[in-house]
Amino acid sequence: MRSVNMYKPEHMKPVLSLLVAMSVLFLSCEVKIKTGETEKQAGKFRNGIAIKENGLKVSEAYLVYDEDGSLVSNENITDVDKKVRLKLEISGWQEENGKVLLGASEKVSTNEGDTFLNRDDLFESYTEGVSAEDAKQISLTVVISKADKIYDHFLVEFRVWDKRTNKDVTGSYKLHLK
Repeated sequence: MRSVNMYKPEHMKPVLSLLVAMSVLFLSCEVKIKTGETEKQAGKFRNGIAIKENGLKVSEAYLVYDEDGSLVSNENITDVDKKVRLKLEISGWQEENGKVLLGASEKVSTNEGDTFLNRDDLFESYTEGVSAEDAKQISLTVVISKADKIYDHFLVEFRVWDKRTNKDVTGSYKLHLK
């Protein structure tokens, strides 16, 4: 796991540590193989996740707690140091030889506009791509590890795109600390 601590020294704002994990290397995104454990309904969106599709299609978008996979309540209230994973079920990739070249970016900021994480391409080291099966479900995990004051919310913005085409999905959701 890789932890990134970001802060504004001139204000000594809260130190926010974000953990974004990937199943194969310690990156800020994770590709998971879709398993047949649960039958999923098309069009299922939870947790106030706003999605804008541009060629890629999202059939599910929801938040779970990383440690046990339980659903995050629709209020998106979490604790400090508790990993929250965004799960996106995506189709519409252009594959070649069973591989998909995908990219993902993530930005986390407070309701006051302070940006604590802004990662441009979490898959840049995957020059050969990932398997088309793995690309069906993308997960992005965030952890708020410290905050020295109370914020109304943290805004998580993301983009997932197909590097072979101009297709992408953008979206956002808010997290609230207890």
